[in-house]
Amino acid sequence: MEVITDTGGSKRGKTDFDKLVRLTSKFSSMTRLIARDLNNYRNAPTFSLYSKDDIIKYLSDPYRYERQLRRAVIYIYGASPHFRRIVQYFVGLSDLAYIVEPYRIDPRKANVRTLGNNYRKTLNMLSSMNIKTQIPKVLTVCFREDVFYGYFWMSNDSITIQQLPSDYCAISSIEGNVPNVTFNFSYFDSYPGLLEYYPQEFTTKYRMYQKDRTTRWIELDSPYAFAIKCNADILDYAIPPFAGLLREVYDLEDYRNMKLTKTALENYAMIGMKLPMDEDGNFLIDFKKAKEFWYNLDSVLPEEIGSVLTPMEMTKFSFEKSNTGDTDTIAEAENNLFTAAGVSSLLFNNPKASANALLLSIKSDQNMTFGIVKSVGDAINRLIQSQGYGKNFKIEFLDVSTYNRKEIGDAYLKAASYGLPTISAYAASQGIGQAELDSMSFLEGTVLGLQDMFRPIVSSNQTSNLPVESKGATDEGGAPQKDIGELTDDGEQTREGEY
Repeated sequence: MEVITDTGGSKRGKTDFDKLVRLTSKFSSMTRLIARDLNNYRNAPTFSLYSKDDIIKYLSDPYRYERQLRRAVIYIYGASPHFRRIVQYFVGLSDLAYIVEPYRIDPRKANVRTLGNNYRKTLNMLSSMNIKTQIPKVLTVCFREDVFYGYFWMSNDSITIQQLPSDYCAISSIEGNVPNVTFNFSYFDSYPGLLEYYPQEFTTKYRMYQKDRTTRWIELDSPYAFAIKCNADILDYAIPPFAGLLREVYDLEDYRNMKLTKTALENYAMIGMKLPMDEDGNFLIDFKKAKEFWYNLDSVLPEEIGSVLTPMEMTKFSFEKSNTGDTDTIAEAENNLFTAAGVSSLLFNNPKASANALLLSIKSDQNMTFGIVKSVGDAINRLIQSQGYGKNFKIEFLDVSTYNRKEIGDAYLKAASYGLPTISAYAASQGIGQAELDSMSFLEGTVLGLQDMFRPIVSSNQTSNLPVESKGATDEGGAPQKDIGELTDDGEQTREGEY
């Protein structure tokens, strides 16, 4: 530290007060990520109403119209409940249950105490990330736009994922099976007020860009910057996974407008007053008086009913379909929309839903979501193993969702009964993470004494020597009821007929 003498003759350490204030402010922003400063800076998003012809043009060259296609998808996501529901359906196909596994450990040489301490630090790190609230936002962007560009903000208390502007990001390389991000720093030429809300790395590299503006694209440091891509086989550009549905969304809206127009037209009527004429074409009623009668009639008619005065015959023409087997075009368009998305329309208010077909369709869809979740796990593992305490651990997301929790849980429980190390996986599949597993057991057993306070429920295994009457046995025969997924279609119909 450089030492200087002030005017009073005393010595003190030279400190740059402004620099200290900036560092303090930067640390504060790491613990509380500011999304917008509404008092000093407002960046209002812009939206455009895209036509069907625009969508067709964008889909014809997705590389050239990458930005327009992304913005069109974001617009449709907000405007179409059907499109939003499809995206959120895929996001919800993973429960984001996870376990922490050892990585490159030799059990014969491992130091148990050191390993245990590092294991607890890794669990605390993942707990501070709030995976089950932050990762669904990542999945939503992936299923909507194809790529999520993010940055890990780390502090002692929390890890926050900041989304980077997609229009100024690109995938430059792959490291540790995770795509790295290159950022276009000309972004801060247009939005200089946002620089302070980004990590310190952005400030440093923006100054590099200002010195040489020919290097607009600069790669961000890993493992903090990362990209998650839905279509991982196409790295050159982003192609929204459900971009092909945009035309079906517009078709659905067209059908709705057509039905609305048809309904409105059916509510209109017309009354015709015919002037009687003789064989020579002379009016049998004075035309002036006929007009007075017509004015009187027209003045009392409601807006939906019109009137006309004519000497000619009037014929009604109707454009309604005459066949009795007419289908609902809107329902058909909705089914086409879900079919084009690759999901079963049975999931969305279809009256012909079959439980078995529905479960099989969900299992097929889960593979798509689980694949992206594994990519998120790779990005988190790269961050974990960059820390000194986490180099021997990795996170593993389980293939669990609300639709298969019982099935997967039973499989883990059965494996544990044969001595396999699946206790943590079973607890995670049921919503109890490893960070809470031992602490909850300590709280309930040692601190609260709940195990001694409550008596176990009496089961048949504990009362095998009691007489039949005391076991609560009944004379009702038959095997226990099967779950929905275990029934055949005929079995479902049989059960439904019983109620």
